[in-house]
Amino acid sequence: MPHPPIVAVFTVQEEVGLGGASAFGPTPWHISDGIVFDNAFEAGIVVSKGATYIAFDVEITGRTGHPGKDLSQTVNAIEIMREAPYPHGSFADDQTRILVSRIHAGSARNAVPASAHIEGELRSFEPPQVRERYLQALQSAFEQAAQERGGSVRITFDPHCTSYSVDDDEPLLTLYRAVLAQRGAQVQLRPTFIGSDTSAFRPHIKTFTLSTGVMNEHSTEECVPLAPLEQVVQDTLQVLQKLTNPLLSH
Repeated sequence: MPHPPIVAVFTVQEEVGLGGASAFGPTPWHISDGIVFDNAFEAGIVVSKGATYIAFDVEITGRTGHPGKDLSQTVNAIEIMREAPYPHGSFADDQTRILVSRIHAGSARNAVPASAHIEGELRSFEPPQVRERYLQALQSAFEQAAQERGGSVRITFDPHCTSYSVDDDEPLLTLYRAVLAQRGAQVQLRPTFIGSDTSAFRPHIKTFTLSTGVMNEHSTEECVPLAPLEQVVQDTLQVLQKLTNPLLSH
C-alpha cells in the first residue's frame, strides 16, 4: 500500500514516567504529527485532553521500641500517617484526584513501627497554581502530624507529565474524522486521567491518543477485543492513504 514516510516509535518505561517518549527527539526525523495507540476508552475514541500526573513519596521516621514497655520514648510512624489530614479523593467536580496507593511500614509485629513509606499520585486537569496548592497541602499535613508526635517526614514529588488539549483542527485528527465519516461514523473525543506517551510527545509533535479498547487493564482480567481493534487498524490505514493522496481527503 502506498504511504508517506512513517516513523514507528516503540517506547519504554511508559508506566514509570514516560521515560522513552520523553527522551525521543523528533527533529532528525522531521516529525510534526503523530498518533499514539494506547488505551483509554473503547477502541477508536480519541483522547481530547490529558491530565497532569505527579507521583509523590512520603518517608515518615519515628522511634521504635517494645510495645509492652514504656511507650513515652517511642514515636509510631503509622500513627503519624493516620493522623495526617492530607487531601485524598476527588476534588473540584472530579477535576483532580489524589490517591494513596501503597503503604509499607514497620519491621515486626512486636515492635513500634519506626518508619513508614507511602506512595501516591495526583492527577489533575486544574491550572498549575491550583495543583501547587494540593501539593503544599499534602506536604503540610504530613509535616504537621510528624512534628506533633515527635517524628520527622520527607516528601518528594515526581512530575511525570503535564496536561494537554488537542485542537479540533489538527491535521491528523481532521483526516481521522474524514475517514470515519466515509463509513458513516463520527469521531468521539473524551478527556482522560489515564496517562500516555502523548503527554511527552505533545510539546514537540501534534500527537493524539487513539484508544485501543483494552478492557480491565492492570488486572488479571485484562484483554483486548479483536474486532474493534481491527477497525482501528483499518481506519489508520485509510488515514495513511489520505496522507499519500490528498485528493482522497475531499
